[in-house]
Amino acid sequence: MSASTTFILRAVLLPPAYIGSIAPCDFFDGNGSLLLREGVLISEDIQKKLTNRRLFCNAQQTAAITTDDPLYTLITIGRKLAVADVALSADGIFSVDACQELAESVYLSWQFDPDACIGFMRVANPGTPSVCQAILAALFVAELGVAHAFARHEIIGLMGSALTMNLGSMALHDEMAELAGPLPHSFRQLVVRHPDQAAEILLSIGVPQVWSRAVLQHHENLNGSGYPNGLSRGNITLEARMLRLVDIFAARQRVRRGRGPLYWNLSRARNLPGLTEQIFGADLNVLDISLARLLMGRLGLFPPGSIVRLSNGEMAIVSRRSYDLVRDATLAPREVWSFLDANGQPRPVPRARRISRVGPHDFRILAYAHDDLPRLPPYDWPVVWGYYGQTQ
Repeated sequence: MSASTTFILRAVLLPPAYIGSIAPCDFFDGNGSLLLREGVLISEDIQKKLTNRRLFCNAQQTAAITTDDPLYTLITIGRKLAVADVALSADGIFSVDACQELAESVYLSWQFDPDACIGFMRVANPGTPSVCQAILAALFVAELGVAHAFARHEIIGLMGSALTMNLGSMALHDEMAELAGPLPHSFRQLVVRHPDQAAEILLSIGVPQVWSRAVLQHHENLNGSGYPNGLSRGNITLEARMLRLVDIFAARQRVRRGRGPLYWNLSRARNLPGLTEQIFGADLNVLDISLARLLMGRLGLFPPGSIVRLSNGEMAIVSRRSYDLVRDATLAPREVWSFLDANGQPRPVPRARRISRVGPHDFRILAYAHDDLPRLPPYDWPVVWGYYGQTQ
């Protein structure tokens, strides 16, 4: 894909049924490099070469290939999660199969297009604050599970624990999201009680013990200062330490009333340790630092959904992480998508901006812009990742 190309890449799968058929469009990798040209006969050898590659095509051409929309799936999952919490609060029936189905659905969405899922949940509001944070935490813990070489079923269990960590108290968490300043005393006992409450619900319906234990311990700290049981280090399971980390990380991606995301300073965060310290701050003293480094290594300096200010005054969003992260996680993205012009006006369609310090028509990232606005303006966010229609 040339630097001047402005069409949006969307994730696709190449079904086995296409063997012996003509490629219906151009296929690219995540960096926009052409892998298969439209009109070429898809042989069995070509199919095998592309099977383990993450494939993309022009979003305008995906209708002929797939109708998969992971962002719409996440919205649907959020609605189901909210209904489940209400049902529990009303002594309704919620089964282990329903929990497992939610976790597997989020896993499949993440597996299909992880960057779109993470970026969309960072900037959009497709549900209540508690629902959005739970789904975002589930997406982050999947990244952490992969970094730790967990098996598929283990990652799904981790995602399930993230989705259900606040079951029975999601309304409370929504109330807290609207509060500015310290929590009132009336809230504190309820907050300390909520891991026990969620774990009891999960045990009563028969989820695996590793799942319920992670939920029970997801507010424990390595130095013993956490709750509900004041556990420390070796007494806290690996899964619970992962859940603790992504819960905090997800909270810092979501704007809360009176408590915006922790400020990210590009001039000070020139490397991953620096950015990690900025994001987590003093919490690193009570978290598993090795897990924090693993997570940031997966996401890089500009995780999907990062809002940045460009050298021409525009505000843009990072849609996808660099696929060179294996070699260098500090790389800036190759391109970003401008959604506000230099006057702060939303663009009808996001515009690609090539990031470089060389070309006369290239742009530079001047700063992270997460805190430039107390609230992001309404925008058709799915379009940034090439999803149209039913996501609305």
